[in-house]
Order: sequence, then C-alpha cells, then structure tokens
Amino acid sequence: SGQHRVPRGATRLLAPVGDPEKLICVGLNYHDHCQEQGLKVPKEPIIFSKFPSAITGPFDDIVHPQDSTEVDWEVELAAVIGKRGRHIEESAALEHVVGFTVANDVSARDWQKRNGRQWLLSKTFDTFCPLGPAIVTREAV
Repeated sequence: SGQHRVPRGATRLLAPVGDPEKLICVGLNYHDHCQEQGLKVPKEPIIFSKFPSAITGPFDDIVHPQDSTEVDWEVELAAVIGKRGRHIEESAALEHVVGFTVANDVSARDWQKRNGRQWLLSKTFDTFCPLGPAIVTREAV
C-alpha cells in the first residue's frame, strides 16, 4: 500500500540468518579464483567453516584485524538449510534447503598463509561473513 514505508537510511538491515549452528563453506569453488590464487583446481571440494560470530548484516562494516594488511572478499551464493538430515540422497538434497541468500566470504589472506595454510583463522574473524539482505525461497528460484 505504500503507507508504512521506512526510509532506507532510517533502518539497519540485519543478516537474514541469526545464529546458525554451522556455517559450512566450499573453498576454491570456481576456476578463475584458483588461477588468481596460483592453485590447481581441486579434485574434491575443499570444506572449511566460519564461526557464527563472523555473521553480520549485509551493509555493516567489516572490521579489519589489526595484524592483517591483506583483507579480501568474494561474493558467494549461500544455501540456507532448514531441515536436518544425514546421508541425504542427492535427489532429495534441495528438500532441506529453505532458500538462498548472498554471502561475502571475507578472508585475511596474510593469515591464510600462516600456520600451515589452515583457513579457519583467516576466514572467521568477527564480521567476516556479511549475509543478506534477504532469503529467496527455494520455490522462487
């Protein structure tokens, strides 16, 4: 109706997912990124995680760690899982997806090169996972 509009500047959009149990991510998931990192395309998915404290709103500031000079980001498609399951058949996988949203995978690349190239520390600083602004339902895609 247009009667209850709030100016964008008068609001703060939060992440559309509040406090999930897990954030499961897939690394090196496209060819160009592998090339830009000087790495081979992996034969199997590279799985890593982020802590829920990394989640922030889609327009919130990203806090740069004091000990990093190489903060980088990649836009990703995030699947929001809404139904528990284990050993799910591929044909039933989308039944567990509520919808999709935009995620920014923020990384401290200099931290990523430390500690045997483990990714956890470099990708899970607070504010390193902006999400949103909305979830598009599976049926709408």
